[in-house]
Amino acid sequence: MNCKSFILYIAFIALFASSSLFAEDKIHVSKDIERLPLGKSVYYLEDPERKLTFEDISKPDVGSKFIKSDKDSLDFGQLNYNYWFRLTFENDTPESVSKLVEINYSNIDIAQFYKPNSDGTYSKEESGMLFPFSARSFKNRNFVYQIELEPGQQKTYYLMTWTSGGLNIPLTLWDKETFSQYNADVQHGLGLYYGVMIVMILYNIFIFFSVRDVSYFYYVSYILGFLGIQLVLTGHGFQYLWPAFPFLQRNFYVVFTGICMASVLLFTKRFLNTKENVPSWLDKSMKILIVAHGFITLTPLVLPPEITVKLALLLTLPVLIFIPTATVISFLKKFRPARYFLLAFTVLTVSGTVVVLRFINVLGSTFLTEYGLYLGSTMEVILLSIALADRINIMKKEKEEAQAKTLEMQKILTESYARFVPKDFLANLGKDSILDVRLGDQIQKEMAVLFSDIRSFTTLSEQMTPAENFNFINSYLSRMSPIIQRHNGFIDKFIGDAIMALFQRNVIDAVSAGVEMQRYLKEYNEHRNRQGYIPIQIGVGIHSGSLMLGTIGAEERLEGTVISDTVNLASRIESLTKVYGSRIAVSESTIEEVKKDGKFHFRFLDRVKVKGKQRPVSVYEVFDGDEPQHQDLKLKTKESYEKGVKAFYSNSFEEAKQQFENVISIFPDDKATQLYLKRLYPVTHDRKLEEVEE
Repeated sequence: MNCKSFILYIAFIALFASSSLFAEDKIHVSKDIERLPLGKSVYYLEDPERKLTFEDISKPDVGSKFIKSDKDSLDFGQLNYNYWFRLTFENDTPESVSKLVEINYSNIDIAQFYKPNSDGTYSKEESGMLFPFSARSFKNRNFVYQIELEPGQQKTYYLMTWTSGGLNIPLTLWDKETFSQYNADVQHGLGLYYGVMIVMILYNIFIFFSVRDVSYFYYVSYILGFLGIQLVLTGHGFQYLWPAFPFLQRNFYVVFTGICMASVLLFTKRFLNTKENVPSWLDKSMKILIVAHGFITLTPLVLPPEITVKLALLLTLPVLIFIPTATVISFLKKFRPARYFLLAFTVLTVSGTVVVLRFINVLGSTFLTEYGLYLGSTMEVILLSIALADRINIMKKEKEEAQAKTLEMQKILTESYARFVPKDFLANLGKDSILDVRLGDQIQKEMAVLFSDIRSFTTLSEQMTPAENFNFINSYLSRMSPIIQRHNGFIDKFIGDAIMALFQRNVIDAVSAGVEMQRYLKEYNEHRNRQGYIPIQIGVGIHSGSLMLGTIGAEERLEGTVISDTVNLASRIESLTKVYGSRIAVSESTIEEVKKDGKFHFRFLDRVKVKGKQRPVSVYEVFDGDEPQHQDLKLKTKESYEKGVKAFYSNSFEEAKQQFENVISIFPDDKATQLYLKRLYPVTHDRKLEEVEE
């Protein structure tokens, strides 16, 4: 081989090698491509001094220094260099092709895209966080550029980026329609994520204002800071919230990181009670970090993002170590609130690790690697809300137990006082404790009053010793009191063997209580019979109306009482049960409610003039508490009885006699009917009102 042939051979080899290399540089595009990762097809060049211009990198000597990427996503860390990228596309199809190139990373300060013109020159499109959002030709949170190729055409595009923080360049070639659908899905997913975070913020703000626990404030601040970081990193904050303020987009990461980290440290300290549960060095270190992150939020006012971002990242690392450490230590100490806390941060850590492994190309691009951090942070805030609720309950219980030791005697004393004044009485006065009651406190209310009394108690008590008297009274009252409480009443006072109870909800509660008291009396008498005691009978009187609750006495001796004509009349009506042989006697106002309710059986007794009243009052009998056989007889004779009463008050005495005699023939022991017949058979037929006095 002569010299000339050798030179031609070498030239051929060089040409073949250069053409092969150039062939590798091409990205073949067609209409059929919907999504194509470009990471391993791009060439890049580092410019540490940030001096190279587009004219410089276009020169052959500089262009040959471009390095071919071997990663799907180029991660350049925190170097803050200028990075140049070269992409060569070739359309070897017979159709024109129009595609989109997306940088799936929004936090780039300067992004310059150079696209070739038909005359061989290049035009520049410049945007980034140093410019208003409106500077972007394609309005998207990420950087999106359009490329167009005619059939058989080849074009080389250049991209220059610089950012003050970390730089990650995941490049993708998209079909326009596919990108629009994908972008819509991402928007919906992130919208759901933001919605959950906002709901958790609002929910915990509501809880904070309800319970006034500062833990909820720290937690809300943490979620707010975390949400702010996500809005900055995803670019949605710049796109929708502060598009005209590049300064905010460049510096909000640092501000929100400071808020987030300081808040989560404060939250952790309070939640885990680190002062008691972790070593003092760790607790003090967390305090120092809180102060440091507080200062970080102010640094954007005096320092550039190239410094503040690195400071924020540097201060974030110990937080990611200290919080899990404190959580594990607390958990190992069997501090119950640490359970949910550990689970929440484990979920976030695992999801964050998956995302990091994806960025360093250990894991491929999947749903979990793409959106794991959002899923993890959502689960974390939900779990922390549950943990916070659990912790609040625990802390509340522990606080109550701790206070119980120092307040035990005071509590016993207060409870002792409370036994003399019903809680419902205090509630009606608007008082939380007997300690709040003052002389002269009063309130006017519509209530029902129930009086009950043991018949012939004086005779009964004379047969017992003082000790037996007290035992009997307490045995009886302790059985009747729960009945009144079950029917929404409260006992205002015990008057020897008598009970005075108040019902504020409705009159029917009082009637129901009276009926149950009479029914239970049968069971109580069976118990007394087994013990060798004689049975007892009680009378119940009920009236409703306006009354005054309040306190009387002197400053050193107070007493709660009820003052009203309603109380007096209820007492008088109860005394009439002895006269008419009734178990439950009620006033006309009470019977009106009984009629509406329709649950109880009743009959008119009489119009009587009671002590303290100028006009006669109508008294009725509710007989649902009678013995079953007596109830049946009263129901059976009710029609004749009511006709007799009506005839009596119409002065039709002969008809009244006939009707009452019909009643007696069926129910000889009906005392009310006996009283009417006594009135009808005197020498004179003049009807006079019976004046019943105590």
